[in-house]
Order: sequence, then C-alpha cells, then structure tokens
Amino acid sequence: MLNNDCWLLICGLLAFKDILNLSKVSQSYKNLVQYLLLPSNLTKWEISFSYDIIGLDDFKFILDSIYTTVRELRMLFLPERHFELLSSYRFPNVTKIRITLSRPMDEADISTLSYVFPNLQHFSPHGICSSKAIELFANVEHLTLTCCRNLTKSDLGHILLSLNLKSLKLDIFKKVSPLNREEFLKFSKIVLLTLNRIELGLISGVNLSDVHNPIIFSDLKVLIITGKLIESTELDKLFGNIQFIVSRELSSIEIANVSDDFLSTYFNTEKYDFLKRVSVLKFINTTILNNVISVPCKYNDLRELYFFYCHAAINLDILTIISNSQKLDVISFEECDIPHIVIEKAFIRDHLGVRRNQLILNWCSKEKNPDVHCYNEYRNLIKLTNVSHISSNFDSMTIQFK
Repeated sequence: MLNNDCWLLICGLLAFKDILNLSKVSQSYKNLVQYLLLPSNLTKWEISFSYDIIGLDDFKFILDSIYTTVRELRMLFLPERHFELLSSYRFPNVTKIRITLSRPMDEADISTLSYVFPNLQHFSPHGICSSKAIELFANVEHLTLTCCRNLTKSDLGHILLSLNLKSLKLDIFKKVSPLNREEFLKFSKIVLLTLNRIELGLISGVNLSDVHNPIIFSDLKVLIITGKLIESTELDKLFGNIQFIVSRELSSIEIANVSDDFLSTYFNTEKYDFLKRVSVLKFINTTILNNVISVPCKYNDLRELYFFYCHAAINLDILTIISNSQKLDVISFEECDIPHIVIEKAFIRDHLGVRRNQLILNWCSKEKNPDVHCYNEYRNLIKLTNVSHISSNFDSMTIQFK
C-alpha cells in the first residue's frame, strides 16, 4: 500500500478532477486531500463554471478544505446554489477576488460578499450596486469599477471618502462633473489610476480652480488612459497642466493605437515642455513619424525608445533617429514594418564615435536583421540584440512618474 508521501507525488501529476475523485476512494485519502493537499495547492484558485461542472458536494468539500488558507479566488458564472453555499463561509485570509454569477449581481449579493471576505484588499464588483455595498469592504485598497451599472458620480465620491484607496480603475462614466474638495483630496492620494478619456475630467476640476491652495497628486505613480484616444478637451487639459497636477517628474510614456494626427498634436516638445524630461518612450501599433521621432534630441533625457508592431512613414530614415540620439542607450524594434537598415562603417565612425555610451540596437522580428558593417571593429559603440520586450499593456496610454 502506498504511503502518504507517494500519494502526494501522484496527486502532483493528476488533474483537479482526478484529485477530487481520489478523495472518494477511502477516508484516509480523503483526509490527505482535504487537510494537506488542497490547502497547500489552492492558495490561489481559479475556476469558470462555464467550462467546469462541479457538483455541490464536491464544491463543499473544496470550500471545507481551503477556506482558512486560500488567499485569492476567481470564480466565474457561479451557479445560484453554489453561491448560496459560498455565502455560508468566511474566508479570513482572502485578499483578492473576482466573482461573477450566472445572473447579474445585485446590491444584496455584493453586500453578502463583504461578510464572506472580511479582509479583502482587491475588489472588482460585477453587477448593479451603489456606494453603500462597496463601502462595506473597509479594507479594500485596490478597486476596479468597470462593471458596476448604475453607479453615479455621487457614489464615487462616497467611496473615495469611505475607503483608503491606493489604486482605482474606472470605465463607467460618459459624462463627469468635478469632485468636491474633500473628495478630490482623497482622490489625489491614489498611486495607480486608470480612467477613460472622459473621466480625465475628474483630475483637473478642483485642482486648477483654486490657484491659491491647489491639490496636487503627490503620490501618483501610474496613470492609465483607456479607450479610443482622440484630440479632445480632456487631453488638452491633461497635457497642458500635467506639471501642475502631478508633483513627480515623468518617467515613461507608452502609447498604443492612435492616429498620426494624435501623435503630431500631443508628442510636440515645443508645445509640451514636460516631454523633454521623459526617459522612456514606447509606441505600440502606430506610425513611426519623422516629426515625432526623428529628432529625439528634443527629448533631452530620453534613454530608451521602443516600437512594437509599428510601421514606418514613407520618408522615415532610421539612421537619422540614431544619429540624433546621442543620449539614447536603447532603440528597439519588435515586429515592425520598416525598411531594411544598413549601417555603414563611416556612419558608425562619424555618428556613434562621439557617444559616451554604447548604443543597443534591438531587433526582434521575422524580417532580415540590420546589416552593420565592420560590426566587430565597433562593438564598443553599437551592440545588436534580439530580445523581446513586448508590452502586455495595450491600453491607449500609460504614463509613469518617478
């Protein structure tokens, strides 16, 4: 007969369904699964009831096994009876959940979750609710409000005053009015903020109207703007006043899926002085424009320049970007549609010889690699790499602050 150590090794190779079936073989194996295997393996549990069918008895067996040890739960399309069973437990160590039902959640469902998960820190409610239900989650620091129908701007104000949020993700408002000063003060303490283009109006309302006692986003480190970006009043105000809204210097900007006109309008160092101090620029699925990129010396502090799935303008000269980038340490092209690059010996000598640091030219593509003549002779000036840096964030714009 196999001992428990052997069964543990076997269970490590089995599918989740097989482990559940094993628990029905005998009481000793059931104890092994319930008190040792599941608590240690399921500190993070993800399941979608649209794919997996778990009976009520098995579901209870799992909850009995893990409710004191699990830390993250993700359950999608939870059936009604399973949700009722879940609601009879308390999970003291769960800090992050994502739960949807087979029907839209209502205010009572979301209120119930506050008792089931008393120490929740990350929450993304999904359904129809007001601020009253969300305010019950007293320990929540990271809140996503993208699937909360009927939530009002007044609800948002109550939530800001009730919770001490470190990160907030919104995508619910098609029209906004300014927060009052007390609400805005709590809003300004957020570290990571995600808004759609219209919701950007929440940022500049109170802050700029009181010039004698402005409220500054002193803690903001990341601002993410989602949805289709177009030239707009909200973006004009953000770019025009960002130095007064956020006290930190900009570190990097990542921009995706925008038009040529958008790039020409907003990536203009003569109009927006803060761009000169950006260290990292990342472009995803955009045109590589001469008037935006080919004079990187305008970006005085630019050190790294990345292009992902970009295509070149007709008159683009990649060598001009390199020759005008004396401070640039990395220039990277990944899966880009651009002309073949040939770097002659004279170009290396005349344009890279004056550099203090080696230039890293990263090329990660199915297209032919750049031709660098006399590469070994000038290895101290230019280095070719083939490393994927591809971003996993395809939101429209991400701004990071130092």
